[in-house]
Amino acid sequence: MVNGGLGIACYGLSQALADKTDLSFIVPKSAASPKNMHLIGLNEKEHAVHQVENESIAYSKLIKMHQVDVELDPYQQLPLAKKEKVQETKSQGIFSKKKKSKAPSRAVPIPPPTSSPFTFDIKDLYGNDLLKNTTVYTELVIAETKDMDFDVIHCHDWMTIPAGIELKKRTGKPLVVQIHSLEYDRSGPESNGLIFQIEKWGMEEADYVVPVSNYTGRIAFSRYGVNPRKLFTIRNGMESILPYKKEKPFKDPLVVFVGRMTQQKAPLQFIEIAQRVLKKKPNTRFVMAGTGNLLPETVESGAHQKLGDRIHFTGQLNRQQLFDLMAMADVYCMPSMSEPFGLTALEAVQFKVPCVISAQSGMYELLKGALFADHWNTGAFAEHIVSLLSNQKLRSKCVTQATKDIEESTWEHAADRAMALYDKILN
Repeated sequence: MVNGGLGIACYGLSQALADKTDLSFIVPKSAASPKNMHLIGLNEKEHAVHQVENESIAYSKLIKMHQVDVELDPYQQLPLAKKEKVQETKSQGIFSKKKKSKAPSRAVPIPPPTSSPFTFDIKDLYGNDLLKNTTVYTELVIAETKDMDFDVIHCHDWMTIPAGIELKKRTGKPLVVQIHSLEYDRSGPESNGLIFQIEKWGMEEADYVVPVSNYTGRIAFSRYGVNPRKLFTIRNGMESILPYKKEKPFKDPLVVFVGRMTQQKAPLQFIEIAQRVLKKKPNTRFVMAGTGNLLPETVESGAHQKLGDRIHFTGQLNRQQLFDLMAMADVYCMPSMSEPFGLTALEAVQFKVPCVISAQSGMYELLKGALFADHWNTGAFAEHIVSLLSNQKLRSKCVTQATKDIEESTWEHAADRAMALYDKILN
């Protein structure tokens, strides 16, 4: 299956960092699907952490790789915490880094556990697999790092925050919290629930906060109150793809949407965009690739708008299927409500596909060769798509410029930025 942006970003950055520093990467065991998130007898297991030796696993290319038997999905929604009834807990995953140094550093003894300032309703804690697994995973991370020597703790997204904070308290090592997506992006301006609170707590405790775009950095500042002096943007790189063209099973122009069918990715807006485009270009076809809680409503909306055979739903695609889709596309559309970065847009650009993208995204500051519109302005999105389908000169101009825009969007460049931050922290 297509990995989420968080997984792709962690993999790409860690691969590049492994060539520059001594790196230890602690990750949860990957889940085949959300249905397999429930773990039986996890609390009865001993410290089930081991080093991966199978060379067929890509992550084994890192200096050290530690896998913990916990299934976690960063996109699962959690219930709001109740303030009246509380119960202490910790949380989960961590990406830790040991900086290369000529002089060996001294290991810091880990003191007894410290209490977490976060409290949860006991029913929420044990009634939800993700929170339960997060708690157990944190404990395993702390156990795994008990005798590990390192210089910097580098955590990715909200699920890693409690473990990172706990580890910082025990070792005194500096904490970097990298933000790939925020609850604000997923749930909108009214976000104030449990995940939002954990994100805020983590960014307050971090020595540096690393957003994947200046757009996300501004949200961290304006919505979470993060000190702007702590912000250090590191944009994602991209997997280098050898582009190719694939013949479509039809002659009609094709507009593509790729992403989770959730509020954040705005699939219902895409249906409205498609309807508007068809009024001017009735021979256009649309493909929506992905799955999520809004998929049934999106399909129903398409049927209600009588889009009929004009729109196709593929469900989840693997990497090769995604690339084949990009190879057939004429326009890529990303109408997200809030998009911290937008890796799929970089993939589209590599396939020489012109892009129409939400102005509420990290791509707005990177892709000069894309056309942008506010995510709610479906009319503007439709006009841009119609223009690209009708004007070959505009298409060529956008593709040429966008190709130049992404020349420095490499994981090597992202790793150099990370190393610069580590040096800044330690020197």
